[in-house]
Formats: sequence, C-alpha cells, structure tokens
Amino acid sequence: MKRFAWILLCLCFLLMVAGGARSACGQASGPQAGQFGPSTGKAQSPPPPATYSLTQERRAKAIAYSRSLYILYFVGTLVSIGINLFLLLGGIAARFRDWARRASQRHFVQCLIFVPLFLAAATLLSLPLEFYSGYVLEHRFGLSTQGLVAWFGDWGISLGIGVALGVFVVWIFYWVVRRSPRRWWFYFWLTSIPLVLGYILIEPYVIDPLYYRFTPLEQTQPALVGRIEGMMNHAGIKVPPERIFEMNASSRTKAVDAYVTGLGASKRVVVWDTTLKTMGPDELLLILGHETGHYVLHHIPKEFALDEGVALLIFFLGFIAANRLLGTVGPRGGVEGASDIASLPLMLVVLTLMVFFSAPLVNAISRHYEHQADQFGLEVAYGVVPNPNAAEVESLQILGNEDLADPDPNPFIQFWLYTHPPLEDRIRFAASYHPWAEGKPLELLPSRQ
Repeated sequence: MKRFAWILLCLCFLLMVAGGARSACGQASGPQAGQFGPSTGKAQSPPPPATYSLTQERRAKAIAYSRSLYILYFVGTLVSIGINLFLLLGGIAARFRDWARRASQRHFVQCLIFVPLFLAAATLLSLPLEFYSGYVLEHRFGLSTQGLVAWFGDWGISLGIGVALGVFVVWIFYWVVRRSPRRWWFYFWLTSIPLVLGYILIEPYVIDPLYYRFTPLEQTQPALVGRIEGMMNHAGIKVPPERIFEMNASSRTKAVDAYVTGLGASKRVVVWDTTLKTMGPDELLLILGHETGHYVLHHIPKEFALDEGVALLIFFLGFIAANRLLGTVGPRGGVEGASDIASLPLMLVVLTLMVFFSAPLVNAISRHYEHQADQFGLEVAYGVVPNPNAAEVESLQILGNEDLADPDPNPFIQFWLYTHPPLEDRIRFAASYHPWAEGKPLELLPSRQ
C-alpha cells in the first residue's frame, strides 16, 4: 500500500495495469493476536445476516468518508490536468528543458535534469490536495495512525521513487518517439509489458520495504503459518513458511488487509498486524483463499493481457490527440514537437484523460475477476474451514466496518470507480453460495469432487 507522489502518469498507468497482481479482499474479526490455532471442527454456528450492517453512527461516517473519496478522485483528475497545463502554458517545462540542454547534449543526461525539476514542481503544486486526502481526511475519520513527520517522510520516499522511475520511463519514451515519430504509440506500448512485469517482480523486495517492516510470521504465529501453508497447498500454490510475513501496517493505518503478491520466486503472503488483532484464523483463510484464486485461475495473466489491450487503445488514441494538440497548444508553451521533452506535460494531460475515460472498462474487468476470486475462496475453504460462508461473511463485514466501506454506493460510482463488487453484493453471495450443501459440483475447484 503505497502512494506515489506524482510519479509520471504514464508510469502510474503501467502500475495500474500491474495492479491485478494484488487485489484487496475481505477481513474479519476474531481472537486477538497470539490466539490463533487449528480449527476446532465443532458444529457450525448459524450463519450471520447476509447484509452489510453498521451502527447508525458508523454508517453515517462510512458514507461521509466514501463521498469524500469520490469527490477527491474527480477533483484530483481536474487538478492533475490543471497542473500540467500550467507547467506547459506557463513555459515552465520549456525553461526546464532549456536548462537541461545547456547542461548536456546527451538525451539521458537531459532527462536526469528535466525529470527531477518537473516532478518536484508538479509534486509541490499537488501537495495541498495530497496532504488533505492522505493525511487530513484519514485522521478526520480515524483511519490513520501516522504522525505528520512520518507522513512527510513517506511523501519524500514517494517523490524519490517517482524521480528514479520517472527518469528511466521518460528517457525510454522520448527515445522511442525520436526513433519512430509515426509509431511511437505502438513501440512504447510494447515497452510497457516488460516494465510492468519487472515492477511486479521487484516490488516485494525493493519498494515495499521502503514503507513497511516485514517479519516472518512463523516467529510469532507458527500455528497460523501452518494453516496458511496448508490452505495454499490445498489450492495448488506453493509458498514456503519463510515467505509468509507479518507487516507493521499499524504504523500508518487502522485498516485491515492480507494479500498475496509477486510472481514466481518473489511470490509471498503478507498479513497486516492490524488484521491479526481483529480477526480469527478461519476468516483469514477465506481472505487468502480469495487471493490464491487469482493465481490458480490465472487472473493475473488474463487481466494483464486485457488491460494491456486497453493500454494499446489508449496509447493509439493518445497519439492522435497529442499530435493535434501539439500543433495548437504546443507552440504557446514553447514546445518544438512530439520529440521535445518539454511536451511531457501535454502528453500527461492527454494520458490523464485517456486513463480517466477508460476507467469503467478497466474496472469492469477487475470486478469480474474479483467475483470469481470470492467464489474460489469459498470453494477452496470447503472442508478446511468449518463454515466457509460464515467466515467469509464475517470477514467482509469487518472489512467494511474497519475501512469505512460505502454501504450504499451510487450505481454511477460503482460503474466508474469500483474495482470490486459492492460489499453488500459480496456478502450476499458469500452467504448464499454453498454448492456442497446442495449436492452440486464445485465450479472452480473440480479436483475437490
């Protein structure tokens, strides 16, 4: 869980494509940390109500928080466009380019100068909104445990990551544009594929530890690790105990989560310490059952391919729009053409709009796979957890309560922004899907028959 402060939007889109590698899931309440143990196998308790229920006070708080996030999303898009237009039409990007040219004739060196200046300017201009959304709002609704100094420390780390990655991506982008002025959109799209895959591979080892501390869960919860390993093996995923970690999420948030991340040898299970304090082992296994579903059902390569298809369309449409705007708006900002590094803010404006309008399609793809993962989680937990339905309902209920999930999202907001089905729908499905009790075959885990 990281906030990249104004990493170049082109890279942000690439990371959005890679986002399928880690999907949020439900959490649950239960024994305190240190009380995990094997399932008792006792008689199942009556299922909880198949509805997302909150106290009146908590419901009002969740609605207010969610509405604030929705507004900030749309406002943030406008602010992003406004900042880039300001840097373009104000001649600031052109001035940065001139400084870079005077320093060196080498394209890479120019990027080393231009990108940090550009990102620093954009980041400072966006800081008020970033501070409000990332610090003020989270504290107002009681979700953050992070102090002001620590928040600015993360902000600085994000800026540093943005600069390091931004220099590399911008250098590649303009190298491609200069080599192929007519087909750069296609060749840069091809470049995005190894970039995203590379990021997925290095993220657990390089990026995540910059924000959080990871401790082998076996040191404090050996019984829980045994059950997690058993669940993963049951799903056909091999994750050794040394790659099952506890993350100190409580240093920054009160939210709860657990996830599986990485590919191949970098694959690992991560459980937040906040989750260990508020949920039981059965609920945690349902969360991880959902996550393993993404791997077993090959959601990562499938969603990656579909999202890259959307990216190809975006880059093509962006190419057309950028060429038209460069002839009208570009000269006003001192931009000499598509290969001019000073055109970066204009490129980002175009890409911001393309990503914004593609969000419903990308999110619809995500919702489809997230629903499948919910189904897989229930199926793989059957026979491992005494009551998979009750555990899943409880985990989703606590997720909503702890994270202030919207209990009544507007249909338009669901269509435009939701990467997962609404929580109410997920809970209803979790309570009602039990083919084993109806004598029906499992749809996604036929080997269990």
